[in-house]
Amino acid sequence: MLRRLIPAVLLTLSLPVYAGTLSAWSQYGADGTVEGRVITDDESCPAIVTDGQSTPMTLRQQPSDAFKVKLCIGSIPAGTKKASAGGADLPVPVAKPRHIVLLGDTGCRLKGAIVQSCNDENFWPFHRVASHAAQEHPDLVIHVGDFLYRETPCKPGDDRCAGSPTGDNWPTWNADFFTPATDLLKSSVWIIERGNHEDCKRAGLGWTTLLGRAPSTGTCLGREAPMFVDIGGIKLAVLDDNDANDAEVKQPAADELRRDIAAAIAAHADWTITHHPFRGVSKLLKKEKGGDGKIVEGGNATLLEALKGQDESGLTLMLSGHIHNFQIENYAKPMAPQLINGEGGDNLDTDVPAKLTGLVSGGQTIKSGMSLPGFGYVVIDRIGNSKDWSITVKSSDGDVLRHCSLKKRKLACEG
Repeated sequence: MLRRLIPAVLLTLSLPVYAGTLSAWSQYGADGTVEGRVITDDESCPAIVTDGQSTPMTLRQQPSDAFKVKLCIGSIPAGTKKASAGGADLPVPVAKPRHIVLLGDTGCRLKGAIVQSCNDENFWPFHRVASHAAQEHPDLVIHVGDFLYRETPCKPGDDRCAGSPTGDNWPTWNADFFTPATDLLKSSVWIIERGNHEDCKRAGLGWTTLLGRAPSTGTCLGREAPMFVDIGGIKLAVLDDNDANDAEVKQPAADELRRDIAAAIAAHADWTITHHPFRGVSKLLKKEKGGDGKIVEGGNATLLEALKGQDESGLTLMLSGHIHNFQIENYAKPMAPQLINGEGGDNLDTDVPAKLTGLVSGGQTIKSGMSLPGFGYVVIDRIGNSKDWSITVKSSDGDVLRHCSLKKRKLACEG
């Protein structure tokens, strides 16, 4: 049975908050502290109330032709028990998150001849993914980037995308992210990574206006400084690699990312969070003369150049999206494993083999690795007080697909 989506404008009208409040959520900001955010079309920003104390929210960005809304922000201090703004409850930070949802690459693709069925949840299931993920009642949500995929208009008469907005503007961001993510935005504080779809050529203004960490200036910021978040003894380094080219080294991006990676290592980060994987598998390359057929596409040339000469020994995980499936990779050399989680809604990558062991990505042999197709999300649960995690891969309907783990710097999956 086909499941049709209600147009975004009707969904937003049903939100049980003040009339002017279009969306409300909490996210980690530039200094690693949590801030509440409210998108409103009221004349002024609401107050944020934390444990009974009311403080005016500040305007992050003046309305513009593309974003005829106000984005208001206010601090939510560590230890806050209850927060609200604009008639909406805001999630408060958990000091030591134990139950975390991971997802990424969630938008619906409209680009020229590539038309995803944005009006049918069977083909664009992000609303379903987000709703089931919200039912996990997570302590934290991590989105690894790529929010906006509706780049070109829907052609007249095409029911797959009829009525869809396109371009870097509030109606498109609302349709592609804020409306389908409503339940999950209410559920927990978010850590938000920037994807290549949020670069300055595509949806960079929307990123800077709505989700970015650095102060907004009304123009797209090419790169944001690393953000460090301590989640109860595990330090995460969130690196802005939106312009890291997969196929070839790009300067000055590689130099800037080399600086950011060095800062993460100097800060004793346990995990790096990037949108692009340093090494991954998106498809096998055709066997070339003299080759063994094991070289793949999926590594990022710019990130790997930035990583050269850096000491990875302190890292326990590299977490990314960009490739549209779930996959894990451990390498023959002693380095942090890679977890890729990009199956949140956009068209899936279907040319990835199930078994990745023995393939070569980014110049490194995969000692053990696997991939899993299908839309969905990932839940990770802290094991005791260690730095180890159990990992559950779930479908868009919340069904368990695979049990995995991160233990002692190694990823493994059952079966």
